[in-house]
Amino acid sequence: MTAQAATMEFQAEARQLLDLVIHSLYSHKEIFLRELVSNASDALDKLRFEALKDPALLEGDARLRIELVPDSDARTLTIVDNGVGMDRDEVIANIGTIASSGTRRFLEELKHKGERADVPELIGQFGVGFYAAFMVADDVTVETRRAGSDKGVRWQSAGEGSYTLEEADGLARGTRITLKLREIDAEEAGAADYTQEWVLRDVIRRYSDFVEYPIEMEIERQQPVAKAEDAEEDDDAEPEMETVRETVTLNSMRPLWTRSKADITEDEYTEFYKHLTREWEPPLDTIHFKAEGTTEYTALLFLPSRKPMGLFDPTEAKSRISLYVRKVFITDDCEELAPVWLRFVRGLVDSSDLPLNVSRETLQHARQLGQIKKRLTRKVLDAFGTLLADRREDYVKFWGQFGAVIKEGLYYDDDVREDLAKVCLFHTTAGDELTSLDEYVGRMPEGQEAIYVLSAPDLTAARRSPHLEAFKAKGYEVLLMVDQVDEFALQRLDEFDGKPLRSIAKGQVDLGDEDSKAKLEEQSKELEGLLEGVKEKLAEHVSEVRLSTRLTDSAAVLVSAEHSMAPHVERMMRESGQSFGPAMAKRTLELNPTHPIVKRLEGLRESDGGRFGDYCELLLGQALLAEGSPVPDPGHLAKLMTDLMVGDAAG
Repeated sequence: MTAQAATMEFQAEARQLLDLVIHSLYSHKEIFLRELVSNASDALDKLRFEALKDPALLEGDARLRIELVPDSDARTLTIVDNGVGMDRDEVIANIGTIASSGTRRFLEELKHKGERADVPELIGQFGVGFYAAFMVADDVTVETRRAGSDKGVRWQSAGEGSYTLEEADGLARGTRITLKLREIDAEEAGAADYTQEWVLRDVIRRYSDFVEYPIEMEIERQQPVAKAEDAEEDDDAEPEMETVRETVTLNSMRPLWTRSKADITEDEYTEFYKHLTREWEPPLDTIHFKAEGTTEYTALLFLPSRKPMGLFDPTEAKSRISLYVRKVFITDDCEELAPVWLRFVRGLVDSSDLPLNVSRETLQHARQLGQIKKRLTRKVLDAFGTLLADRREDYVKFWGQFGAVIKEGLYYDDDVREDLAKVCLFHTTAGDELTSLDEYVGRMPEGQEAIYVLSAPDLTAARRSPHLEAFKAKGYEVLLMVDQVDEFALQRLDEFDGKPLRSIAKGQVDLGDEDSKAKLEEQSKELEGLLEGVKEKLAEHVSEVRLSTRLTDSAAVLVSAEHSMAPHVERMMRESGQSFGPAMAKRTLELNPTHPIVKRLEGLRESDGGRFGDYCELLLGQALLAEGSPVPDPGHLAKLMTDLMVGDAAG
């Protein structure tokens, strides 16, 4: 090399570190462009800060910008900024030494001088992002000139452990990074050509859309050739086209969340929501706030109007909130920012002090993240409460879309279960309108001590359930739980406002006075033989037979054990492959002691044992059909019903 050029070795075991960066550090190759754009944005921030004290550093070029220059023929991509630039020593320190960040030293130096409050928010705290370029490039050249200096520097490396460094004349202020791109591997999944306009547009929009400086690129487009004013028009002729070049800005530079809420219109929020989510309907509600204190961040969240595809896909059950750090995109699926039951909430969090890992793709374990998650959850719950109180019709529609997901929080989230229960809505026997638990409790008649609920496979089956008969007779309202998640939620939500929640289809139900209890005990003794006989005939299907306090009109009903799973939920889980043992749990068959069929059974038990067994099976089938459950042998049940009708007709 000449006296002006030298070959130098990377520091810090460069070969091993470069290999780590190129092959292991980043999961997506397009990240390289985000890193280089972020570095360019840092350089512009630094220049803007230093120019406050020394305006001459702007050198008459005050329009700060970033430029992309693709060349498909030469297979190069150049990233240019007119920021602060670097001198020779800074190039060696910032690029020649891997994991030595100039940005970090810049902040530390200003902090030492007591000027930290005036420093712009800078990204790039690790000093390795630049080397992501070697994931897509065989050779990288950096040409840079420090603002206020007349000497430029050219740095070049193939990423193999060494680099060359030499002086360069005639450079503009700032930094110009030229990547000699590798040939595209046709067999590589997702391989992209980073000289193509649409590829660069997509990467910038995804990762750097909100960088506050314009990211520009010159493009070619076709347009009709302008004709002379006196030229004759030929309507049938194809217009003559010409190629023109124009400079376009690839990023929006509009980080809406950084503006005051008072200055943002509803239309602007809607436009941003559609841009962020690619949805076509406006959001139902917007949550925008800034948190200050030990952890500073801004959150902009949206409640969608309709549920997206895959809402109940277990592989998609994760937060959809994006994370930005100082306006630079980090990830769009930050699972640590929201609980799984708020996976439909869209939006973003932009923080200035979250600790990222070295690749800036994931967060280091941080206590701050848990604090943010709690605050976001609380804000969303507050929004639910406000919608329920002030925009009930809208909230009811929203609940119809997302209620089943929200109720997952009753099972999973101990911290907010009580407050979440207040904004949950349920079907009820009191009418067609959904109701809240607060409203239910407010309507409870004197003497009702519990909140009664019934879990069923659907609303029709719930409203027709024999379990409701005694409660209707007493004037007690029952909440109808018809979402599969309800059964799990009830395992954790066992009380509300001091009132226990009790399933009317499980365990014993006590709705009578002392005289009624005494009468039932007397009837049970009188019909003890009948109860034993029915149990014997149905031993394969039921665990117990007893008289019922639930029934007023129906002959029989099936009752689950106090803490068991509802039968329709157990069937669903079995069908999905979850094991509950060799067979469905047996339940208790309750008989209505005042129903004529019970007296008929008693007579058949003594006079016709075969007929008695048929009636028992019919009774079980009737109870199963009434609750919406399948019968064990539909063909056999149909034959029994036919025989019964033929016998009655003959008689």
